[in-house]
Amino acid sequence: MSDITKNLLNVDLRQGVVPISKAASSLAALIKRSQATHQPIIVTQKGYPAGVLLDVELFTALRELAERYEAERNGKSEIRSAE
Repeated sequence: MSDITKNLLNVDLRQGVVPISKAASSLAALIKRSQATHQPIIVTQKGYPAGVLLDVELFTALRELAERYEAERNGKSEIRSAE
């Protein structure tokens, strides 16, 4: 597992969770932080998780993992249906 995908699992609970009001007023700084740390930032609304801010590199890695998983899943289901 690459360092980038490991960071998907590591959310800094002190700085990686931000209320939506703060996110709205400091979006540029949050994006820079996410780029620098390669860690997701969870945005909350009324105290509950509402969204996630990811840097592009981390988002791309996540999409690639999802596509690989889906391809494997589809490949295995095609093998089972051929049997």
